[in-house]
Amino acid sequence: MSGTRAGALREAALAALGLAVAALAILWALDLPQELGFLVYPEQVAGLMLGLGTAAVFLRAPPRPSAAGRVIDPLLALGALWIAGHVFLRFPVLSEGAFFHPGESLALGALMAVVILPALLRVAGPSLALILGGLVIYALISDHVPGRLQGRPVPWDEILAFLGTDSTATLGAPLQVAAFVVVLFILFGRLLVGTGGAEVLTDAARRIAGTSPGATAKMAVIASGFMGSISGSAVSNVMTTGVVTIPAMRRAGFSAERAGAIEAVASTGGQLLPPVMGAAAFLMAEFLRLPYQEIILAALIPALLFYYAIYLQIGLLAARDRLGAGDAGAAVAWAAIGRRSAIVLGPMAMLLVGLFAFNMPAGKAVVWASAVLVALGLGGLAPRRIGGREVLRAIAAAGRDSAQILLVCAVAGMIIGLMSTSGFSFGLSFVLLDLGRGSLTGLLLLTAAVSILLGMGLPTTGVYLLLATLAAPPLVRLGIGELEAHFFVLYFGLMSMITPPVALAAFAAASVAGASPMATAMQSLRFGWIAFILPFVFVHQPGLLMRGSAAEVALAAVVALVAVPLVTAAIVGFGRRRLSWAERAGALALGVVCILPHGGVAWLRAAEMVALALGLGAIGWHLLAARRGAAGSGRG
Repeated sequence: MSGTRAGALREAALAALGLAVAALAILWALDLPQELGFLVYPEQVAGLMLGLGTAAVFLRAPPRPSAAGRVIDPLLALGALWIAGHVFLRFPVLSEGAFFHPGESLALGALMAVVILPALLRVAGPSLALILGGLVIYALISDHVPGRLQGRPVPWDEILAFLGTDSTATLGAPLQVAAFVVVLFILFGRLLVGTGGAEVLTDAARRIAGTSPGATAKMAVIASGFMGSISGSAVSNVMTTGVVTIPAMRRAGFSAERAGAIEAVASTGGQLLPPVMGAAAFLMAEFLRLPYQEIILAALIPALLFYYAIYLQIGLLAARDRLGAGDAGAAVAWAAIGRRSAIVLGPMAMLLVGLFAFNMPAGKAVVWASAVLVALGLGGLAPRRIGGREVLRAIAAAGRDSAQILLVCAVAGMIIGLMSTSGFSFGLSFVLLDLGRGSLTGLLLLTAAVSILLGMGLPTTGVYLLLATLAAPPLVRLGIGELEAHFFVLYFGLMSMITPPVALAAFAAASVAGASPMATAMQSLRFGWIAFILPFVFVHQPGLLMRGSAAEVALAAVVALVAVPLVTAAIVGFGRRRLSWAERAGALALGVVCILPHGGVAWLRAAEMVALALGLGAIGWHLLAARRGAAGSGRG
């Protein structure tokens, strides 16, 4: 068979697998199996999608295929297809009676390990695989581990059978959320790009940024934040939007390190931005048994504060260093944007109406939003008209792109299941609880450090699933609210993307900018400073997560809104003019007192109110003095 023909067959197989994965997600979201009277377990469909997605990973030709790879990869793809079919057909029997089919359960678990782990290494690197390997070793020898971490040893054949057939392991909630929700949001993003909706968002972001100093960087923040929320990966967003935004920032006068840092921080923050939050919102809703709508409402104020801090810092830096607006001349008129805005507003309205007005599950709501996108594209009402072939290509591409998140969530399910069945999660909780009894602040600091450490090198979903199982439960047992604890670990897990020594988003941005990776990471810490403070604030002041009365929510938001410009001006050393060291120290002190949690202590609460009043006065005085100075220089 010629290379050209083999390549064509490979591409056709990849397209078919991608179509099948996305189509299964759509069918399940619309409840079609149930409507037709079929009794199908979610594990059956999720396992089928996992096998099809894994086969697609092995069918993709590597950059330099080896002779062994050309033989092994098709065999692994066939193994993945066998897993898909076997789980779909036999899961009802094995889940209820694995004890009566030990050989079959063992063979299924062993094949899953042989096939899924190599695929994971290709798409997500070694981090999760190493964690899983460590837990397998712990499960085998846990009775020899000293202290609180001692557990019940699990024989290797039980481990394999458990991974292959148990609903709390590979085929559990993480994989089901990825299969039935995240895949559909990936499809929505693909259709948005294909119909020109992403270009409309970029044009609107450029227009919102205006012609003020640093406008190009502000546009990059807005566009990267929105696209990062949908993409579900800070690194992939950096590598897609960053190739446009980073050169534009460089032309506006930003240094390579700052341009890369702005893109890295904005893309990372997208995982915290509703309505998608890089799939974390769906997983959190599943973990906490809360409505998805409640999760995204809780995430809103902190996410807006995060982007407010970045946006403000860019403006102050650009004014201080006399940087221009960059590509402001390329801005499209509002009227032209408005004529094309239906491609964004229509689907987003359908999504929000489905979620909040009709209480649809997230998967069903995004299917209807995608249907609106398709209708607008087919009807010629989108900036870029599409046909049936383009729709099928988008569906196939979404299915192929979903392979990474399906694999990550499947392995995360393995890890979660092993931690539970081996007793590791309980032992670790006891250890952390012992530490926390001495000092809650100490436990929070330790949890933050552990979250950053465990998050290094992991995608968003892997970070959250791991930390929600390991780090959040001890915080909850010490009296911190479940929602606050889960947001705490999510924030710090994601900050590993910009925190040295392994800051993947910052390093990716540095490669695009041609900058020093470590210098870019250090600049990223500076731009993203607020994300390291907010989790401590909303643990003690849940009003930031919209928990509590309207007055508590409003007060928490106002205090943060005053603290952000104070701290940012102190970091940059500039407001409407350059600040002296004394002014910077004063602004920093007032901002810190405002934003630091008071924990209900009366005198700290009073200090916060005093700092709020003084901070408002200082900001007002500074703006008035700068205006008088400008008026005086104008008259002169």
